[in-house]
Amino acid sequence: MEPIQPILTDRLELRPLTSLDTAALQTFRGHPDAVRYLSHGALTAEQTGQLLAGLQARAEQSTAEWFHFGWAIVLRSAGTVIGDGRTWNTAEPPLPGSLPARFASLGYLLHPDHHGNGYGREAAGALVRWLFTERGTDVVYAGVYEPNAASQRLLENLGFLRDRYYTAGQDTHGKGLPSWRYRLDKKAWSAGPPYGHNSTPGGSRR
Repeated sequence: MEPIQPILTDRLELRPLTSLDTAALQTFRGHPDAVRYLSHGALTAEQTGQLLAGLQARAEQSTAEWFHFGWAIVLRSAGTVIGDGRTWNTAEPPLPGSLPARFASLGYLLHPDHHGNGYGREAAGALVRWLFTERGTDVVYAGVYEPNAASQRLLENLGFLRDRYYTAGQDTHGKGLPSWRYRLDKKAWSAGPPYGHNSTPGGSRR
């Protein structure tokens, strides 16, 4: 498979994660406020390293059909990593996932210091565009815990619609919170605004 190329937006660069990103990831993956609505709690430096190594291994094993990629979200003006994203359609490539091959999932996380500037929407929008135009994806899902109103607004501004509700009892990640699965179809996205795909391309539950 061809190497994944960075994605540039007006203010951000999204590029594949590398081992050099461990310290940067620790600043938000280990931040209690940043991970409040993620599927894990604040990580230790060792756990962050393990997470990153796992994402790199999955990226290396990905194929054109079954993939799992982690992205560094870089603020271009400063060259600093302010968050990370994830796009995947299988937990362990090259093995098939539980969804059809042309369906995929989206995740994103920003350091709290960079909330409120539209970076999350810019990054998520760029990854949605990449999934639809570069990976041939037909449907993108994103999971969000119900109290995470900011992430729900972000997804809805990109055109995602609520697709399925999960009760707190159905949460398998230990947070004990209800959540929504959001869905965006390529056909709707391609129709143009208000879905945001013509714009320059808190975190989701992952």
